[in-house]
Amino acid sequence: MASVDGLVTGMSTTDTINQLMKIEAAPQAALKTKITTAGKVVTAYQSISTRMASIATAASALNDPDAWTTMKATSSSDGAVVTALPGGTVGSLSFRVDQLAVAQKQTYDTTVASISTPVMAGTTFDVTLSDGTPKQLTASGSSLQSVIAAINGESNLPYKASAVMVGPGQYTLQLTAKESGTAGADKVNAVAGPTGLSLGTGNITLAPVDAKLTVDGPNGQFELTSGSNTFTDVLPGVTITAAKVTAAADPAITVEMTPDGEGIAAKVQALIDNANVALSEIAGQSKVKSGDTGAGTLVGDSAMRKLTQDIIGAISGGAPGLGSNGAASFNAVNIGVDRYGKLTFNKEEFLKTYAKDPAATEKYFNHYTDTTGNGKFDPGYDQAVGLSRKLETVALIATKGVVDPANPARVREGILQGLIQRRNDNIRGLNDQVAQWDTRLELRKTNLQKQFSALEVAMGKMQQQSSWLASQLAGLG
Repeated sequence: MASVDGLVTGMSTTDTINQLMKIEAAPQAALKTKITTAGKVVTAYQSISTRMASIATAASALNDPDAWTTMKATSSSDGAVVTALPGGTVGSLSFRVDQLAVAQKQTYDTTVASISTPVMAGTTFDVTLSDGTPKQLTASGSSLQSVIAAINGESNLPYKASAVMVGPGQYTLQLTAKESGTAGADKVNAVAGPTGLSLGTGNITLAPVDAKLTVDGPNGQFELTSGSNTFTDVLPGVTITAAKVTAAADPAITVEMTPDGEGIAAKVQALIDNANVALSEIAGQSKVKSGDTGAGTLVGDSAMRKLTQDIIGAISGGAPGLGSNGAASFNAVNIGVDRYGKLTFNKEEFLKTYAKDPAATEKYFNHYTDTTGNGKFDPGYDQAVGLSRKLETVALIATKGVVDPANPARVREGILQGLIQRRNDNIRGLNDQVAQWDTRLELRKTNLQKQFSALEVAMGKMQQQSSWLASQLAGLG
């Protein structure tokens, strides 16, 4: 309905109706304020949940048994590149690289003027695959370049092709074994070369060579050979890749395998850092008003107080059963809590502790008591002893919940997850009420417009009657 601006009364009915509607809409405005407040609470819970999930991830990295068997391999020379694998053992090895692996090359004895020169009558020629199966290849043309492309497009051949210049304006086909060493050459020599080409006979122009190491063993030197430059398990858990021949004047290359203390320390640091970030986030969201600084969204939230206590308590409570008279302090692995409630970690001292006794150090992180008898850690049900087990449990209970080992199909729900769900349910209910108020207010506005329109009509009639009476009275005079 169009607005009515008092043509008769002179009153701005539109402004009057709008002011009345503001009063009528006060309950709806209050609902919208509640929705905004609840939304901020949900956002705060979600932010804290994200920080707690990061704790669970960092803790899980330390609870992985492979993390504590990771070794670090070092080489005394760039003549050999070493890689450590999980499960390797501590040890050292000295050796010399006598020769590097070389792949066999076979060069054909008939040449052409350029790589675009035809080397066959048609566009097909025959090859023998690695498994001995004959196959006809179809090239895009009859040139040397087309033949090379066709050979390299067949993945089941034991060689690869290239064009080689053997003199000015003289090009021919060269086949190189895909695998270096004598084993790779044997695979090439076991199959016939390409046939149907006018390139003559293929001759070996570079003989295969196996890589060779001379190793200093406890009972004297011995030799190792490999078709490639890679040697595995010369030292258990170590892969050695020869990079260059050791010169006669150079010392032997020494490879050492040691526990990867730096890698473990980095994982511990990540756990401590993530825990401190979570504590900082909780503190910020639940802070009380101080001067000009407003209160946090979750001020007074008991769940936040409990979560802070659980994180700090995981450290202050020590490692149950590892001490001579009960719980052992995590100070033993250089972790503590300062007077401001912040977790601390001394990496340098930890590296010394870990180097002294890796197995004992590991227990301070991933040890637990299998009370459920499942042979695996069940957070929330088994007794967490190590710090990473304890913090993983705290984080899972707070975020997505823990699995009931007696009823794995049971739906799990974390504390924060439940709080977020209930707040979102409340927001949905409030939004429904706001929508209902929209309908109610629209109806109320329509009724007010009708009332004021009727008032204008009534006032108009009264003015007409007043004018008639005034004219009648004037006539009597």
